[in-house]
Amino acid sequence: MQKGRLKLYAAAGIAAMLVFTLFFVFRPEEMDTVRVVKGEVSSGVEEDGYVQPLEDRNFYATQTARITELPVEAGDGVSRGQVLINMANPDLDVILAETRAYWRQSEKSRDGYEAAAASLRLLLVDERRNLERYRKLFEAGALSRTEMEQSSLRVERYAKDLIEAEARLASVSALSMGLQQQVLELERKHAELTLISPIDGYVLELPVKKEQVVMAGEFLVALGVKDEMEIRSDVLSDSLGGVRVGSRVRITAPILGDFAQEGHVQKIYPLAEEKVSPLGVAQRRVPVIIAFPVSELLKPGYEVRVFIETSRREDTLILPVESVRTEDGVRKVFRVEEGRIGVAKVRTGITDRRMVEILEGLEEGDKVVRDASLDPREGKRVRTSN
Repeated sequence: MQKGRLKLYAAAGIAAMLVFTLFFVFRPEEMDTVRVVKGEVSSGVEEDGYVQPLEDRNFYATQTARITELPVEAGDGVSRGQVLINMANPDLDVILAETRAYWRQSEKSRDGYEAAAASLRLLLVDERRNLERYRKLFEAGALSRTEMEQSSLRVERYAKDLIEAEARLASVSALSMGLQQQVLELERKHAELTLISPIDGYVLELPVKKEQVVMAGEFLVALGVKDEMEIRSDVLSDSLGGVRVGSRVRITAPILGDFAQEGHVQKIYPLAEEKVSPLGVAQRRVPVIIAFPVSELLKPGYEVRVFIETSRREDTLILPVESVRTEDGVRKVFRVEEGRIGVAKVRTGITDRRMVEILEGLEEGDKVVRDASLDPREGKRVRTSN
């Protein structure tokens, strides 16, 4: 009796284990799936890019000078008319002071010669009148020839003196004008010792330091125009086939998070440049300028990723790219029908590396396994959440 009970318990245990095993073996596996939907997808060129000012202003030293003040720093915002750098040039100060003194002296000399010439003009006019009166008196016999000749000699002397005075006046006037031009030129050079911002913007670079002596032609500061930026991307020349001015661009960057900014191609340079890749490969790349709305997050020099759209499909069937598997050149998906896995061959179109266009093999609303790399067995029972 006891042996019969033991056999009964053993059989019940085996049956329970068999049921338990069959439950887990044949239980439908839960799969993450997606549906084929209609939407838009685009293909294009994806490259790195960097943000740069739409217009930058570089300023260089026009003379040898010492920097005395730096009221701004790199990254500071500046306004039109604000002082950026003050410099000093002692040699220029000395030359300017001396030239100003010479100019003032020449102005005084010119005034003196001008007064002398004016006086001689008056004397000459009066003496000519006297000579005319003496001539009439001489003809009337009321004046001697000697007195008339003396008046004539005075006219000649005054005329000669006036010519000399006017020559000296012209010479000193030319000297004064030349010195005035020198003073104006030196004052212009002196004004260049104070560098003033011509725009509202911000300081991009400021490589110089206070008390540093800079030489003529040395780079001083770079300014960027406020709230005006663009993106430059050097695109492989072989990838430029579908890129056009006006092409839509999607801009992403870690600092933007999941948000992608939209822009468009503003300019394509006509000349390719040779660039060396990080792997040391020489490549021909073409600079492409991308316009985009100003962002408080993106600053000059920031690196971004740009996707330049070359073609677009709207109201077309699409799936995530990871839902399509390629084997031996054949593309397929794992379609879920009536709770079981089936394999469907598909023909795809363009892709933007997130979504892929489905041209043949599926219908709108079809349910497929999201991750085709899982390679589920055909005919396998599955449970889905959608």
